[in-house]
Amino acid sequence: MMKRPRLISANPYEKDVKQDENLGDLVGRLPDDILVNIISRLTLKEAARTSVLSSRWKYLWTFTSSLKFDPGRSILRYTLGMNPSEEERSKYINWVNKVLESHRGSINEFKVIFDLGDAHASSITNWIYTAISKRVQSLALYFIHLGPTYTFPQECCNILKNQCGIKSLRYLCFYGVNVTGEILEFFIYNCPLDGLYVVWSSTLSSLKVVGSSTQLKYLGINYCRNLKEVKISAPNLLFFDYTGPKIKLHVENVPQLFDVTIGGSDRVEPGQVISPIVSYFPQLKNLDLRFYADEVYKQFKNCGLPKLRHLTLQVLPCTHKRLFWLASILNKCPILEKLTLKLHSQFFVVGGRVIQHKICRFPLPNPQSSS
Repeated sequence: MMKRPRLISANPYEKDVKQDENLGDLVGRLPDDILVNIISRLTLKEAARTSVLSSRWKYLWTFTSSLKFDPGRSILRYTLGMNPSEEERSKYINWVNKVLESHRGSINEFKVIFDLGDAHASSITNWIYTAISKRVQSLALYFIHLGPTYTFPQECCNILKNQCGIKSLRYLCFYGVNVTGEILEFFIYNCPLDGLYVVWSSTLSSLKVVGSSTQLKYLGINYCRNLKEVKISAPNLLFFDYTGPKIKLHVENVPQLFDVTIGGSDRVEPGQVISPIVSYFPQLKNLDLRFYADEVYKQFKNCGLPKLRHLTLQVLPCTHKRLFWLASILNKCPILEKLTLKLHSQFFVVGGRVIQHKICRFPLPNPQSSS
């Protein structure tokens, strides 16, 4: 008997299609909690699109634990100084409101990024209440606004204090949000915070992070132009980042502080910011200095850095003679494993043309040979 000839499919991708269907069936058999975990790894817009897959998937996305409202290209516009219209702001606010209204379950991460200010205070404050009521662990507000800045209301703390969700907050970031030291201290002492970052707050004048009960491990304060004083006594602190004007900095009882970043602004007096932590330099493992004046670095030649493994310095392009002071610093770092020099190019406009300062290549002096 003759064998029947094998039929060749007209669709060369039929095999792949069947494999995809089988894979889809396998995914569909997974428990809801695993599917929600998968959805939570998608962007918010991608997660919402899964609702059209089937009736079972229709509401799964509303249990996503990650609510990051990233506007995508819109953020690039106002970052470059092109402010969004009020219509665009309203559209963004409505998007956040609708998602929060539909959302079910708890939230691990809540993050909003847009050009919003004090005119939108009611919506922003409601988002904070909702996120904390859903036991948010990471709360981040990123606002870049040319008008009046959103001010975190003091009375909000009295309301949040009675919410059990406040005990779940572990990371807090205020970027372009006006806060006071009292508000920050409320979160420090009422939440199991691991990390706190404050950037561009004009109302922050002082801050105290004091007490053996504080769990804070990461503290960052940047560009708060009216800050006058910071007091730190935190046995669990691992990382401290400060960039800004001259302040009174009191540091004590930080046995685990191994990673420090310090930078200056136009009004900074480097010695006044750095000197309070000089006594802790022997224990540092990572040090990042963001200054552009050689005089700042020269004051470290008398500091002992016996445990430092990574040193990062911001320097301006210059001739090799101006970087010889590095040798005296490296002599103080006997076990240094990595040195990072971040060179910032200088340029000048001459006759309508941009003339860039060239960076000279030179061999780094050997600290051992100079000893």
